[in-house]
Amino acid sequence: MLFFPYSTDAPVYHYPIATGTIIALNVAAFAVTAVQVATGSLDLQDLRWLALTFDGIHPLQWITHSFLHIHPFQLIVNMLFLWSFGLVIEGKVGGLLFSAIYFGIHIFCGALAQCILFSLSFAVPAIADMFAVGSDNGIYVMMAMALIWAPENEMNCVFMVLVPRLGKMGGGLMTELRISTLATAYIFIEMLMFFFLGFVLWEAGFHLLSLLIGVLIAMIMLRMEWVDCEDWDIISRNEWLHGYPILCSEERRVRLNQKVEVRHDAVSMALATSSTASTSNASYMGARSATLASSASGEKTAITPRATSGLVPNTTSAPVVNDKKKRRGLLGMKGKSAGPPPPTPQEIAQQHPDFNRIAMLLRQAIASRSLMIAEQHFDKLQQLGLVKGLADKTLFDFASLLFAQKKYLPALAPLQLIVAHGGPLTWDAMIRISQIQLKVMHLPNEAAKTLQKIRFPGEVSESPAGLSEVQQKIIVRRNTLLEQCGVQPPPLIAKRDGPK
Repeated sequence: MLFFPYSTDAPVYHYPIATGTIIALNVAAFAVTAVQVATGSLDLQDLRWLALTFDGIHPLQWITHSFLHIHPFQLIVNMLFLWSFGLVIEGKVGGLLFSAIYFGIHIFCGALAQCILFSLSFAVPAIADMFAVGSDNGIYVMMAMALIWAPENEMNCVFMVLVPRLGKMGGGLMTELRISTLATAYIFIEMLMFFFLGFVLWEAGFHLLSLLIGVLIAMIMLRMEWVDCEDWDIISRNEWLHGYPILCSEERRVRLNQKVEVRHDAVSMALATSSTASTSNASYMGARSATLASSASGEKTAITPRATSGLVPNTTSAPVVNDKKKRRGLLGMKGKSAGPPPPTPQEIAQQHPDFNRIAMLLRQAIASRSLMIAEQHFDKLQQLGLVKGLADKTLFDFASLLFAQKKYLPALAPLQLIVAHGGPLTWDAMIRISQIQLKVMHLPNEAAKTLQKIRFPGEVSESPAGLSEVQQKIIVRRNTLLEQCGVQPPPLIAKRDGPK
């Protein structure tokens, strides 16, 4: 029974350049050596000086052994794990620090193993004939760090069942596993190998050492706040760990325990205003810091006002006011605070534990123009009933990406959600919907009904304020489409400059 992870849904803010380069070097090293050995131009003993041997101290081998693999199965498994966990770690810290950690652990474990076993070879001569190859130590470090930083993110895995009677893989199944589940399973396997199989599999001990080092590095970087896990790390997600100063600073503990009244989540705000993953993260951190500062000073905090229902966009922000209903008591007027308004469907969706993660992945896919991935995340939100929580900007960008790929009918879903929210992008969404109804679905009557709902007060009023420039552009587009539908557009009252 084997799990082979091949991708993850953890948010990444750096391209996996270092991870891809290391994988390419491992594959190239295996291909070159395998071809030379197969053609007879190279013998396996000729490669021994590149492996980690225990007949002396050879510093060069501390690095070279990590690029060698004995057989294709070992190479494929290691590279799949390196890609999956390396994508998470490099995506958070960048290629330079990722490479330093990856090669640093190979140097440390290689030097430690060579020194210890070389010393033991004087008492047990058979040890001098042993050698070790593979990138296991670096992978176990990344696995441990991913377990600390992103335990609740998921890995897409192929679940293989080994049938001993047939001597081959008997079946496979695509599945999703949390990083915490996958990492814990392999840690348990290594512990079984170490405690019950003894010195025959001594490398299990160094795998466990790599895991401990990975946990230590991840916890130190988390404690010093050198990495931003957006409060989805193992410390943030377990309240009982907040009380240990060695794990969680006082400032961070206060921030995690602070109860801030925020009608719309700060992550959703970042998704609505940023076009790249790194900018979204910066916006999120800025919004969160500002909100916590206001809360600490005793001010009432409300990041975004609630969107109004209907088709009229809500473009004004009003301060939060605690309305009080007065009623007469025994000693005179007694104030009674009205209860909080019921949450909207959008707010309910945003409170779901998986909403922020999937919404951020959707935003990243849109920013990278990856339509297939964006559709997968949007479909997942639909299955969970969370699409109502998406910001209008995210929905409109997703619809624009669908338009660019000429997928007009699927674009109706995000556009209709924008209309239901009644936000500032309502009119643009209705224009897009009418275009689909007219030019794709060939339903001019339905398109006309949609367009006739686009009305502004300036069209039926003699108000000197008239129409804004944006409103005038929308009306011009509306009237052009109405004419294409064969419907006479309503008369437009020109903006008045003043009394005549």
